[in-house]
Amino acid sequence: MKKVFFVVNKLKEFNFKDLLEKYLSDVDVSVGECLPENTEDYDLIILWSYQKIIPNIKNKKNIILFHSSDLPEGKGWAPIYNVIACNKEYYTISGIFAVDKVDTGDVIVKAKFKILDNYTAEYIRKWDNEISIMLTQKILSRFNKGSLKGIKQEGIPTYYERRNSEDNEIMIDSKIIDNLNHFRACEKNHPAFFYYNGFKYNIFVETAQAPSFPEDIEVIFYGNTA
Repeated sequence: MKKVFFVVNKLKEFNFKDLLEKYLSDVDVSVGECLPENTEDYDLIILWSYQKIIPNIKNKKNIILFHSSDLPEGKGWAPIYNVIACNKEYYTISGIFAVDKVDTGDVIVKAKFKILDNYTAEYIRKWDNEISIMLTQKILSRFNKGSLKGIKQEGIPTYYERRNSEDNEIMIDSKIIDNLNHFRACEKNHPAFFYYNGFKYNIFVETAQAPSFPEDIEVIFYGNTA
């Protein structure tokens, strides 16, 4: 049985029991808030949205992360917001090796789907989690232990700057159509907002009918398989 370890920021935030049963039922899954002492004991180690710096990792051949952009485009912060707000045609998740310089590791796999007009950040974040776990299963199935490979990132890098709640403000006299992608890209915990007569009003949009999980997901592996 293959073994995978998810390194998470907080154990209580990794609530994906159903997805683990759906995609990794035949895998020995462990979860922790720091790297395991013996990383070579695992076929794959996933840094799951991990926000801490891990210096001086001796063996990185089985340590990867998923970044929600078509790397090298979209390095940095808030990729889900920026992909929607910038009206990108496709949403891409890149599986890369973990290296010292953020978001620069060799690309192992990418998955993408077309962004429809009724997709909001709420749903894309949910699907992002599922697709990342699905990709974990595909990587484990495709590569034997110690044989994981990728290719150097190609293209001109672009960067998303860090956002804060103040960036979600809109002007009260602006048109809805001009802000629609911004509304779709903001989430309930960081909503769009405006001020009127000294009072703050939050704005959150949701579709009247929930969109279905994307059926057009394209998965591309890079490098050689074992």
